[in-house]
Amino acid sequence: MSSSRILVVALALGACGAPVEAVDAGLPMRDAGPAHDAGVPPPDAGEGEDGGAAGDAGPQPDAGHFADAGHFADAGPAIDGGTPPTDAGAALDAGAALDAGVWRDAITSAAVGSACYRYQWPSRGQMPRGYAKGVALSFARGVCQPTRSDVAVVSMAQTTNTQRDALAWYSAQFAALNLDNSVAGLDTFRHTYTLLLGLGMRESSGEHCTGRDTSATNTTSDSAEAGAWQTSYDSRTSSPELPLLFDRYRASTTGCFLSAYAEGVTCSAANWQNWGTGADGLLFQRLEKECPGFAAEYAAVMLRVRGGAAGHYGPLRTRAAEVRPECELMLRSVQAIVTAHPEVCSLL
Repeated sequence: MSSSRILVVALALGACGAPVEAVDAGLPMRDAGPAHDAGVPPPDAGEGEDGGAAGDAGPQPDAGHFADAGHFADAGPAIDGGTPPTDAGAALDAGAALDAGVWRDAITSAAVGSACYRYQWPSRGQMPRGYAKGVALSFARGVCQPTRSDVAVVSMAQTTNTQRDALAWYSAQFAALNLDNSVAGLDTFRHTYTLLLGLGMRESSGEHCTGRDTSATNTTSDSAEAGAWQTSYDSRTSSPELPLLFDRYRASTTGCFLSAYAEGVTCSAANWQNWGTGADGLLFQRLEKECPGFAAEYAAVMLRVRGGAAGHYGPLRTRAAEVRPECELMLRSVQAIVTAHPEVCSLL
């Protein structure tokens, strides 16, 4: 990005009230050190296990990563939903597209320039650059589309159901940080994503390609957990929104943001292995790993409908997943960019 464009980004971010740490785009990108090796199972990958019913025949892994001619035959950047979505109208004006690109870069710069990115998570360390960037983009996409039905679920006011609603179960933690979830809207949406960031770090150290916990018995295509949030296909009955998200992403990769989430993550052949024989369950595992934007949106809904004391995710049941104020501040900066420059939504 040219120095003049960086200045524009910085000035506009300041006008939006974004924190200073989110606008230092002119500095060299922080080196996160060696890539996270997703080939090493995360310490508590099995924490998400909820003992769902086995839906098909037992542990028969598929032929591996991209083995069949499915929706994800190309593992490369073409899967990245950062490409402008196709529209029936005219192509984006070149100047508008350039401006949108500047603000998309501002979103990812805000993510990796933040204290959230630098935070050392207990037993996990620093998150991958790609996890910070990817979640920021997925969150920004939701801010761009507040009337989307799944966003409405994530944005709804906190319920009183501590068994199922993570915001109710974590109400004391949010209150301690003065984060109010009593009103439906983007503030509650942002707070849900703040907890989502902590959950992904606990489940997988923020690595999008994490496969099932090999020490667990969840080996059917219905029950095998996958992706940064270690979600399994048998969760789909928790809300009508979940099958809709699955159908949307099996038809289109817009919003996957794979190239963003993959930055700084090393994936082994074992990570890409999927389990079971049911076609939909196998595709779900692939989407969770190869389309991490889908995994984020799906898990965000799960936090509100099956994320409480009796929910799907072990780190939520035990409240081991953290709500970090640094991450709420980072997402607040991202929201300010989208609000001030809605043209960026054409690239999300």
